[in-house]
Order: sequence, then C-alpha cells, then structure tokens
Amino acid sequence: MIDVLVITKNEECNLPHCLHALAGWTRTIYVVDSGSTDRTIEIARELGAEVIEHAWEGYAAQKNWALDSLPMEADWVLIVDADEVITPRLRERLEDIAARPVDEVPETGFYINRLLYFLGKPIRHCGYHPSWNLRFFKRGRGRYEDRAVHEHLLVDGPTGWIRTPMIHDDRRGLEVYMEKHNRYSTLEAEAIFNESRGGDLDASLTGHELQRRRWFKRHIYRRLPAKWLMRFLYMYVLRLGVLDGLNGFRFCLFISSYELQIGLKLRELRLESRQAADSVERAA
Repeated sequence: MIDVLVITKNEECNLPHCLHALAGWTRTIYVVDSGSTDRTIEIARELGAEVIEHAWEGYAAQKNWALDSLPMEADWVLIVDADEVITPRLRERLEDIAARPVDEVPETGFYINRLLYFLGKPIRHCGYHPSWNLRFFKRGRGRYEDRAVHEHLLVDGPTGWIRTPMIHDDRRGLEVYMEKHNRYSTLEAEAIFNESRGGDLDASLTGHELQRRRWFKRHIYRRLPAKWLMRFLYMYVLRLGVLDGLNGFRFCLFISSYELQIGLKLRELRLESRQAADSVERAA
C-alpha cells in the first residue's frame, strides 16, 4: 500500500481535485496544515484525509517533520502538493510498483514527471517538461535537503523515472501564483547572498538532469549578465517555448520576471550590507 503526504495552507480551491484522485487506492492520506483560514481543513476531513495541524517551519523542514513524526506504515510514501493531481495512468504505474514485494523493487525512489498548466493550458516546452520530481519512495528512506526554496528529496539508494506525468494546476489564480513567486524570489536572493544555496543535491556536469541543472546554476548561470533576459531566451528559444504559442510566450515572460526579482532583491541586500558596514566604520 501507499501512504500520502500533502502539505497545505489555504488550498480549498485545489485540495478537492487532489484528494479525489488519491481516494480508494492509498492507505492513509495525511494532510499537514499550517494555519489555513479557509475551508482547507474541513474539506480534507470530509474527503477522508487525516489532518494534522503544525506550525510552518519552512518548505523542507515542514516535510521532514511530517516524515519523521507521522505514523506511516505503508511500504511506499507518495508526496503530492495540493495543486497536483495524480492521473489514472500514473495511478496504475504507482500501484504496479507498490504491489510488488518491496524488497524485490531495486529502486529506492522514483522521479515523477509533472505537466504544468499556466492560464488553463499545458506547458509542454520552455524547459518545464519533462519536469522531474522525486516524490515516490520507500518509507524511511527519503529526506529533503536543507534548502530554503526549490528543495529536493534525497533517498539512500538507486532511483527510477516515471514518464507518465501528474498534473500541476494551481486553480487559485495568478494573484496567488505571483505572490508565491515573490516569496520564492526573496528566499532565493537571501540564499545566494548568504552563499548557502547549494543544498545537499550533488551538482554534477555528468549526473542526471537535476544534477546538471544544479551544476549550471552554481557555476555558470549566477555569473551571467542580464539573467532575466538570458532566462527568457533560454526558455523561449533554446527550449522551444515558441511551440507553446502565445501562452508559452506569456509564461516565459512571467518566469523571466521572477529572475529579475531575484536580481533586484539580491542587489538590495548587497546595498544594505554595504550601508551597515559603513555605519560600523563611522561609529568606530
């Protein structure tokens, strides 16, 4: 069987779609909520999930707390965001894996592909598809890296890849999506400024896709000028975002603006640091 972990806060628009797709084939769905003020908790209980309320600790820390604290008993754990939906074909793939004796499955965890929807349409290019996320793993064998944002799950064993995608569609609208990216850009700028963005995922030019991406960000991308423009050209031209039509163009602009936010906030942090240093010198 499979235990499921869903982290929530104010997800009443997304959660019914997420939980309906998980019902009937998983052992227990644990919803860990961090202070929702809408009907998230009520919806979760109505749809049969076990709700645990826990103060927000951070993206990685919240999930690690849940993995350490919840009474999971199934051989396999599936982590799903509230704005993600497991499709019937993906469900079949996961059930096939979980039906085998756990010791006979050589992989410790599986990367699951994810298909993002933006303004109601799928993004099949732009460097966002395939989008690999390690979400399905043997109980007790996975833990998130200590990273403020864009954290990855790490497992102590070999991994496999499931190409059948889950759907990522945040139904709360662009305002919430923009708020989230505003928050992410702050965390990312702070991580770069503090030189702590490395995390525990190996950065390797010869590794798998996520390792190569981490290596590029760490050693090359951060040194490029006009990163927002580079990001747009990379997504729209090199990664064929043009094939996603006008919606792809809009999405590439949106993500490049996120990169611009990071750069501006990083600039602000450096200015504040210099000003603080000057104040200390004057006081001395």
